[in-house]
Amino acid sequence: VLKLVSLDSAGKPLSGKKLSIALYKISWKWWWDASGEDDFNYNGSVYAEPIQTDSVTTMHGEAQWKLRVKAADWGRYLIKVTDASGHCSGKIVYLDWPGWGGRGEEENPEGAKMLVFSANKDVYSVGEAITLNIPTGFAGRALLSLESGTKVIGSYWIQAQKGITRFTFPATKNMAPNVFAHITLLQPHAQTSNDLPMRMYGVLPLRVEDPATHLHPLINMAEQLAPEQKASIRIGERDGKAMAYTIAIVDEGLLDLTRYKTPDVWSNFNERQALDVKTWDLFDDVAGADASKIKNLLSIGGDGSRGPLEGAKANRFKPVVLFMGPFYVGAGEQKTHAIKLPNYVGSVRVMVIAAENGTYGTAEKTVPVKKPLMLLGTLPRVLGPNESFRFPVTVFAMEPHIKNVSVHLEVTGLVSASGNTTQQLVFSKTGEQLISFPMNVKAATGKANIRVTAKSGKEIAVY
Repeated sequence: VLKLVSLDSAGKPLSGKKLSIALYKISWKWWWDASGEDDFNYNGSVYAEPIQTDSVTTMHGEAQWKLRVKAADWGRYLIKVTDASGHCSGKIVYLDWPGWGGRGEEENPEGAKMLVFSANKDVYSVGEAITLNIPTGFAGRALLSLESGTKVIGSYWIQAQKGITRFTFPATKNMAPNVFAHITLLQPHAQTSNDLPMRMYGVLPLRVEDPATHLHPLINMAEQLAPEQKASIRIGERDGKAMAYTIAIVDEGLLDLTRYKTPDVWSNFNERQALDVKTWDLFDDVAGADASKIKNLLSIGGDGSRGPLEGAKANRFKPVVLFMGPFYVGAGEQKTHAIKLPNYVGSVRVMVIAAENGTYGTAEKTVPVKKPLMLLGTLPRVLGPNESFRFPVTVFAMEPHIKNVSVHLEVTGLVSASGNTTQQLVFSKTGEQLISFPMNVKAATGKANIRVTAKSGKEIAVY
């Protein structure tokens, strides 16, 4: 069952949209080209064969299309969907029985000597069984070498079977964080039943995780914090392990500016190691039954990705950046830390980074910071003698019960109020209102102090 989604330019679902669907079977064709010097060049191309066409109509932006593929028609398919205006979308899918993924890759190699094989999982835990699906189209032998970044961990001789050969071995602790399965597939010398090279080879990285290297820090704290009030954070480890750790409390709006993610220290210390084991043999210099010379395969590659920037949150309060530690808790212990946030409204992310004797862990928790009534004043850093200005004050009603608010101004030093020092506000719903106080600067230089207090019932805010 295939699910289709149709949206307009604004991202809203469209109903009654007629979509045309075409199904194509993708096949891979390859052949040899020989030059005058009898060097074989390997060539290939992809062919898409039309299989089926159909149409569906969307309802609330969605439609479903059912298809059935016969057991003998396994392989790769292209599904292409087109609307009346010509807009189209496509997806390549692989249809087969579970566990037979390797044979599809056998139909789509990237070079004559390349052996493309697969594993039954992407990530293994220590103690799990790793099964390799090796496309062996002929009888012969395969040498499997398990190699870490710097050494050969073990090797096995495998008797190849016609079709698919499966080989299983256990994931061990010395394979973490990853191991490379290097397979050399050999077929008998004196044969002309196929035109594959006498030796094919391939390398597959296998990710192995040791659960014992994980730490699971726990953050126990209130679900909401209030500015300028004391709070506590209790830190422990889920399984009672000892650990050293640090605590960072940072304004979410500040983190959004750089798309900052809490460091995943376990992944950093267990990154996939590059294969530094070099392998060579003499099979390129051994004449095969066809006495031809096949060009070598070279492969390079790399990747990089960056997530889309999500909408950053506006925040006119000074950002919160607190860092504490390092601290240490023993096995089965927890530790409590006292914190006090400044005058701030928004949300903060509490991040804990932990490590202990080769084990690592990370925890995070996003906590809103607010209280029912809050204030924010805005002033330039420098005023000039004899200047007149208006002092803007923003009053935030964060809870529905804040209705009537009295705002009072107090000044000392080289400024004075030139109007009412008390103003009244009425809130019909949560939100913010902006007021201002007219003020004058005296004919002198020095320092001035301004204090604003807002009251609503028992709630008080000071800036």
